[in-house]
Amino acid sequence: MLTTTEYPIKLLQDFQKSSDFTKSPLRYPGGKFYAVKHIMPFIDCLPHDEFREPFVGGGSIFFAKKRVEFNWINDLEKDIVDLYAGFCDEQIVQYLEKLLHLEIATPERHKEMKDFLPQNLSQRVFKTYYLNRTSYSGIIHKPAWGYKEGKSSPPQNWIAFVKQAAKKLKDVKITALDFQEVIFTKATGKTVLMYLDPPYFLADQKRAYTKSFILDDHIRLSDTLKSTEHYFCLSYDDCAEIRDLYSWAHIHEKKWLYNTANKKGVSRDMGNELIITNYKVSTPKLLF
Repeated sequence: MLTTTEYPIKLLQDFQKSSDFTKSPLRYPGGKFYAVKHIMPFIDCLPHDEFREPFVGGGSIFFAKKRVEFNWINDLEKDIVDLYAGFCDEQIVQYLEKLLHLEIATPERHKEMKDFLPQNLSQRVFKTYYLNRTSYSGIIHKPAWGYKEGKSSPPQNWIAFVKQAAKKLKDVKITALDFQEVIFTKATGKTVLMYLDPPYFLADQKRAYTKSFILDDHIRLSDTLKSTEHYFCLSYDDCAEIRDLYSWAHIHEKKWLYNTANKKGVSRDMGNELIITNYKVSTPKLLF
């Protein structure tokens, strides 16, 4: 556990895109596309040479931040982990490029892909990516058609997203482990910073995830982070239960648009969010 002597004030600055800034190649329920500018100042203010994401999901923060010497992304959603691993394989990327060049996005093709039974990693990656790009909010667990002609990016553009992601994923450690193993692993570098984006406390998990995050998991995560020897930045929904679980940490209130609308045809809501850290932060105007 970090001691209070290891809590120097970290100065927050406005978000500036890194030299290797990349957008996530995925549409993702609970993704942080709209939150990057709010979260990244909490990441950029703390120098580190090792970065970990125990719940990487769509990876908006990982792809937005500058790579450091040691990088580790993790998620229990095996299809997503296999997808990222596949993007690191040049042969699989070539396979995707060949298929996507002639691919179409239609409700009929979407149904075909839902029923398709992959025989190898290349086919699994292709199926997962097709369903992610054409399903409502990118949900691949019980996917529903959600592609909009003229608004959604066409299949011929998807390979560019893959290739950009592949550059960022090169030599990154990619696993599908329980979050505790990622958090408790000893540092490889000098300073570890973790960003965590677990399923939200009040989230509709049955719709979006194959692995449920129950009350005991939320409690276990808080207990694990309270005892970690690494720095962390955690995003959560703003509710009484989370405020109580993390009363021992530094809680920062933020607002940003949700990546997923609560109902089909309804515009995205502005969410009340929390950014929770085990290090203190301040802004320039508060220092003078």
